[in-house]
Amino acid sequence: MTPVRLKVAYKSPESLLGELTKSVGRGGVRIETKKALPVGTKFVFELRSPGVSDPVEVHGTVLTVSETAPGSFVLHIRYEAPKNRLGLDGVIKRIFETSQFDKKRKAPRIPLHVRATENRPDAPTYRLRDISAGGVGIDVEADTLPRHIKVGVSFLIQMKLTTGVLSVPGQVVWAVSTRASDTMPPRVGVAFGALNAQVSQLLTDLLTLKALPTPPWIARVTFGADLNTTP
Repeated sequence: MTPVRLKVAYKSPESLLGELTKSVGRGGVRIETKKALPVGTKFVFELRSPGVSDPVEVHGTVLTVSETAPGSFVLHIRYEAPKNRLGLDGVIKRIFETSQFDKKRKAPRIPLHVRATENRPDAPTYRLRDISAGGVGIDVEADTLPRHIKVGVSFLIQMKLTTGVLSVPGQVVWAVSTRASDTMPPRVGVAFGALNAQVSQLLTDLLTLKALPTPPWIARVTFGADLNTTP
């Protein structure tokens, strides 16, 4: 059967990559449709953004079909990481090129959506929302920051990648302590410390999406105190 081909346009390379990593990380997407498709139906998504000539092609497979109302259905489609690098490399290159004009940031930020946990009984869930060679931004799924998180405390992020275990130390350099709105949770910014050659290479692989977190996408973070944990 010929795959169903859908074209999706994004406003920017950043929004495309952000949605891609979010969907791949959580295992797929949900699509509302007026037509029920058989489980196993194949999809090819052509993801396009301004300034990038080649689309990012993502393959998917219908896992479940649910009827939400007469004549309305929801498809749960498993996403697969792009196998063809041409479009993906073009998107990443465009992000790196445009970041040269951002004088507020020393390194390009890659929108990377990864769920993170902390080895504390009262810790909330965290979401890594972007990452660069110099640090990472983290959303906190709570109304306020936990008491142990404040500017100046030490930090460690650990993540299993397809090419090895990434373990990067750092320090909290800014914090928004309370929820500003339903879409703006408490947030912290972390600056990474000095990295050795192996860690630097793993981080570069992640930033270029040559290495991805192993499914399901999840990281471990540690704020303050003991940083000698293992993922």
